[in-house]
Amino acid sequence: MIFAVGFSALALAPHFGRTALGSWLAHLQIVPAIMAGAAFWVVFWVFVTLTFGRVYCSAVCPLGTVMDAAARAGRACRKKGARRYRYAPPLNALRIPVTVAVSLAFFAGFAVVLAVLDPSHLYGSIIRAVARPGLIATGSVVAGWGVLALVGAIAAMRGRLFCNTICPVGGILAFLSRASVYNVDINPDKCIHCDRCVDVCKSQCIKMPDCTVDTSRCVMCLNCAAECPNDAITVRRGHHRLSWPMLRRIAPQGGAPASMSAQLPKQSFNRHKDETIS
Repeated sequence: MIFAVGFSALALAPHFGRTALGSWLAHLQIVPAIMAGAAFWVVFWVFVTLTFGRVYCSAVCPLGTVMDAAARAGRACRKKGARRYRYAPPLNALRIPVTVAVSLAFFAGFAVVLAVLDPSHLYGSIIRAVARPGLIATGSVVAGWGVLALVGAIAAMRGRLFCNTICPVGGILAFLSRASVYNVDINPDKCIHCDRCVDVCKSQCIKMPDCTVDTSRCVMCLNCAAECPNDAITVRRGHHRLSWPMLRRIAPQGGAPASMSAQLPKQSFNRHKDETIS
């Protein structure tokens, strides 16, 4: 919200961008930093994404704030007890071509393509449209309301789908976040398969019963960790594995699946060198 307020000031008061704080906020956005040749900020976001994943999308991107608000409104309109989100496979057939096409257009000299799809630019259009409702006749205001309607509708129904399919910044960060050092991880020994994390995952990237998270789509909002009743979800290096990998999970009738390995004592399979397990 703090970043959203700051970027709103940039959109509504151009002179604010000429101040030190305004210039810092403008360069904090990835596409404006690329356009301005601010190599430090570009390298900064590459480093942050390779270390902590897509925190830009969850905390700094102002359009992401709009999508989160629309997603919350969409959840409020659903029937009580209805599922909010489910796992969905990545739409790479759309995400990869859009990202590649926008990148090629930028390097070919058509930077306007990247600028039009820039989330900070789209957010500025929305803010100007909402702040000046009397100027409906102007093209920028009409475009702003159109962007708000499109992005809001997608977010209300499918959360961060726009981030993971159409947004070129999200597409670029998705490639980097695959190799991030720290990531959201689900400990299968603690997971009780209540699916509450899946229910709140706006990126629809948590797959059960595999206990896996698609790091290319995860925006590091950490809603899943806050919702987990058994502290099975953390941000860590690497991934947990079952302590007893030979055992399978059993789903009792009429109840949620439970992990047998979570119910057994923690002991080593290699207690005796001559011990065998059949």
